[in-house]
Amino acid sequence: MPRKKKVTHYVFNEQEYIAYKWCINNDILIAPFAYSDTRWYIDIVNKGVQHRSPETYDHKNLYKTIFNFYLYYYEKYSNK
Repeated sequence: MPRKKKVTHYVFNEQEYIAYKWCINNDILIAPFAYSDTRWYIDIVNKGVQHRSPETYDHKNLYKTIFNFYLYYYEKYSNK
């Protein structure tokens, strides 16, 4: 019987949550896309235009990178 993988959970901070909500409300969607059982691409859909990260990410840094993208788009496009 295969061993179960230990799941790591990412806990986002308040600023990341604000950026996440802003992006969702402004049609900027970011999600993982499986490359293999242990590696993922990151897909970004911005106003209907899809892009995929050239790199793959492991479970240790996947969601931190996703929230870094949310912060990037929030800081670039929001009118604070």
